[in-house]
Amino acid sequence: MRFGTFFFFQAPPGHDHPDIIRRELEQVEWSEELGFDEVWVTEHHFIDYGLSVDPATLAAAAAARTRRIRIGLAAAILPFHHPLRLAEQTALVDIISGGRLDVGVGRGNRPAEFAGYGVPQVESRERFDETVEIVRRAWTEERVSFRGRFFTLDDVRVIPKPVQTPHPPLYQVCASRDGVENAARHGWPMLNSVLRGPVDQLLAHRDAYVETLAKAGRSAPDVAALLGDWGVSRQIYVAETDARALAEAKDAELWYQEAFRRFVIPDRIEDAHPALQPGFRAMAERLATISWEQLVAETLAFGSPDTVARHLETMRAMGVGQVLCWMNFGGLAQDRVRRSMELFAREVMPRFR
Repeated sequence: MRFGTFFFFQAPPGHDHPDIIRRELEQVEWSEELGFDEVWVTEHHFIDYGLSVDPATLAAAAAARTRRIRIGLAAAILPFHHPLRLAEQTALVDIISGGRLDVGVGRGNRPAEFAGYGVPQVESRERFDETVEIVRRAWTEERVSFRGRFFTLDDVRVIPKPVQTPHPPLYQVCASRDGVENAARHGWPMLNSVLRGPVDQLLAHRDAYVETLAKAGRSAPDVAALLGDWGVSRQIYVAETDARALAEAKDAELWYQEAFRRFVIPDRIEDAHPALQPGFRAMAERLATISWEQLVAETLAFGSPDTVARHLETMRAMGVGQVLCWMNFGGLAQDRVRRSMELFAREVMPRFR
């Protein structure tokens, strides 16, 4: 099993934005120092749920501050990017990092982000498909021509090219069966999350992924290799005892859960596209109530090193290849994040090496 750290740059009330960014970039450096395999950054806009507004810039900052650790995007939200610009940015980061970049891609799921960029959310799948195709071609072809619904390119020379050949590894964030099947058809590893609910929700994604790979004619060794790269993000907090971990992380976690609800549900569901409204209403009902006791029982990997290791063993038994450890959420104090990372690196990771 491999372990990365995951950074959202969350901004609860009372936290200064420049300080948040400086602190989490310091945690990127700690990740390499403590022996993690990768650092991952995400993309969000217009909300305190995350100041990670430009994953390429954050990845370049991580590359400049590290020498060994890999750097992943989890993910670039393709409907918000011009594909040639994204191809140029990621190629540049790959060069700066010496070929350490992994590029996760996603369709996006927050209504306010689509509204802010003036992109209809119902177009997300088609925009995703066009953008990823152009990015791949821009990485690998000397000149790119393309005719699509959203982009028309005529013999454009795109430079520089990435260091990695044929291009940086691609991953797909998969929040639905449709996304899982798309990732499998392309032969990309999945990126999933355990943010609320029981961890065994991952099994449906795994089974759909393996089933689609089999239908596509993938061999058993190919399937095993792709599952070896299957990444799942999960909030993790380690302290000397379970009681201390739960007490120290509770307020930050509860702020996060409310921020998550505000993130994924529009303020006025009736203003969303009619095709999207049933999904938003179902999600609003599902997220309407949550208890701390339920989170502790089902979702959170918080506790002593032994307790956290048991949570991760469950994930390993499911076939998860790498864990994206979200260790700073909801405004946790820097000294607590450092101690949690140190305990995890010293007393949990070695059990899975």
